[in-house]
Amino acid sequence: MIGGPPLSGRRRVAGYALALSALPVLSAVAYEIGMALSDVIVLYLAVVVGVALAGGLGPALLAAVGSFLLLNYLFTPPVRSFDIATRKNLLALVVFVIVATGVSWIVDLAARRTRQADEASRDAHTLAEVAGGVLGGADPLDALLNQLRGSLGLASVSLLERVPEGGWKVAAAVGGPVAESPAEGDVRVPADEDRMLVLRGRQLAAGEERIVRAFAAQAANALTQQRLAVAAEGDRVRSALLAAVSHDLRSPLAAAKTAVDGLRLPLDEQDRAELLATADESLNRLTELVANLLDMSRLQAGTLGMTLVDVGLEDVVPRVLTEVGEQRVVVRLPDGLCGVRADPGLLVRVLVNLLANALRYSPATVPPSLVSCLDGDMLRVRVVDHGPGIPAADRERVFQPFERLDDRDCHHGVGLGLALSRGLTEAMGGTLLPEPTPGGGVTMVVSLPCAHPSADLDGAS
Repeated sequence: MIGGPPLSGRRRVAGYALALSALPVLSAVAYEIGMALSDVIVLYLAVVVGVALAGGLGPALLAAVGSFLLLNYLFTPPVRSFDIATRKNLLALVVFVIVATGVSWIVDLAARRTRQADEASRDAHTLAEVAGGVLGGADPLDALLNQLRGSLGLASVSLLERVPEGGWKVAAAVGGPVAESPAEGDVRVPADEDRMLVLRGRQLAAGEERIVRAFAAQAANALTQQRLAVAAEGDRVRSALLAAVSHDLRSPLAAAKTAVDGLRLPLDEQDRAELLATADESLNRLTELVANLLDMSRLQAGTLGMTLVDVGLEDVVPRVLTEVGEQRVVVRLPDGLCGVRADPGLLVRVLVNLLANALRYSPATVPPSLVSCLDGDMLRVRVVDHGPGIPAADRERVFQPFERLDDRDCHHGVGLGLALSRGLTEAMGGTLLPEPTPGGGVTMVVSLPCAHPSADLDGAS
């Protein structure tokens, strides 16, 4: 049997139609003008080749047999008879049939091989896109399933995973309605021992099954990589948290304990006041660190409660300055500025974290500033410092939990301030973006929706 994919039914029908129409027309024209047998043989052979290209081997064989009969009946003496007068003519007809059959077979085989090469090229291109989808992108698994769904015109694609209790669960899915078990799909392709790709929308052609199997294997790999990445991130967070507990929390705790132990000794009033101040400062640092850790855990778990109200900056900024405990902050709030739609307590927390960070890196001679302005329906609050700044490549990295660009100073928390501030701002429907400060430094820009014009500003937390 000739290898390669079979032609479609439409192509075969076209081949048979060409054979049944071209041969009678050619025979009538050639007979009418009295063409010689040798010339007619060449024309018939051309028809056989054309039929083979159009419809494959079956129609070509029909054309070859039909050509033999027409040659015998119309062009081989005695004409209009199937008798053959001479051995020479008999040999010519036999050779024609052999050559026509051989040419038909070769042409059909070449056409099949060409189609195989085209399909292999398309498959290779698709598989290259699959590999690229797995290696790149924020969510390679979702991109992979969407690519499969779009390229095959499917209603939905589900990656199911076997559960220990028996049955299946949906590990990932795109489109809808989603198949939640193998029985609900039109096509089921195993990805590995415990995972299966389930397609809904239509049945697949034989050539498409190879592609789907490759997608299934890559989808299983992508899911494994996704879970390994999550586990690695969890390990990183746990390691960072352990480091924070072992140093950043232990350091102020040790200072507070030392101060309390010193208070048990006979001291004059000045020494006692200094120890009390040290204990108070250390406990405040502990409170801030623990509060940041708790808020970040609630934020990541989606359980952070908030109440959005219309609040004016003139009510928020004094509380921020009180909590920061610094007078070295330049505040510029234009008169008549609109309020913002936010949770007052969370907004205070955001600005406290940003100002504390700005104070930490600002030189003593150039204090940080807090400036606000209206930009369309958004209010921008800029916390500006003139410190060393942040390299452009690291401006997003500083918003990752437990990230600190300069780890030489271990007395300023666990690297949660900026991450928490961005998370709280986004939870309130705003954004927090860094931009360089002219002359050096970094400016943190908090953007929040303006308060409703018809609402009374409320500064309650």
